[in-house]
Amino acid sequence: MLQIVDLGLSYAGRPLFSRFNLCVEAGEIVALLGPSGCGKSSLLKIIAGLASADAGEVFFAGEPLTGLAPEARRFALMFQDFALFPHLDVLGNVMFGLIEQRVPRREAAVRAELMLADVGLAGFGPRRVWDLSGGEQQRVALARALITAPRLMLLDEPFSALDALLRTGLGDEFRRRLKVANIPAILVTHDPAEAARLADRVVSLS
Repeated sequence: MLQIVDLGLSYAGRPLFSRFNLCVEAGEIVALLGPSGCGKSSLLKIIAGLASADAGEVFFAGEPLTGLAPEARRFALMFQDFALFPHLDVLGNVMFGLIEQRVPRREAAVRAELMLADVGLAGFGPRRVWDLSGGEQQRVALARALITAPRLMLLDEPFSALDALLRTGLGDEFRRRLKVANIPAILVTHDPAEAARLADRVVSLS
């Protein structure tokens, strides 16, 4: 599915990675483990099309991604701060990706309500995102990501802002839902235990 070939990137004259290679198969969850500043988040941004590498190429399903706009890649990127839209209610946040895909608003609303129920947030549609707990906000972010049927999930420390018990529970739920949907994923984390629990394979960066 995803293939990274000889990728290179430097920051402020210092190489973050050089000739980096990685393959992620269909339905596989790969964790990128390493300390802050080693290039984990930068790698996700390159894959998502939000940043460019100095060298190398990224392919998905055999097609090169160079020059392809982020929205055309149909990847979902989740951040540690959830990145929800504060001016939209919960339903509006979940609908957003469908509206961008030009799905009719009424259909988008119905699908968003079903997705919210699927992640345990039935009836939360009219609520404002700042009134939700951290775990509820992360469920909204998950619903928003899954509803667009992404080809790849890119998870950048998505549970680090949560307490330990909630982090474990939501992490296990994320893994289950990704497996059911057969969506490949790359999980960035600095927690070896989290990487071992959630991923099929762990890649260590130094």
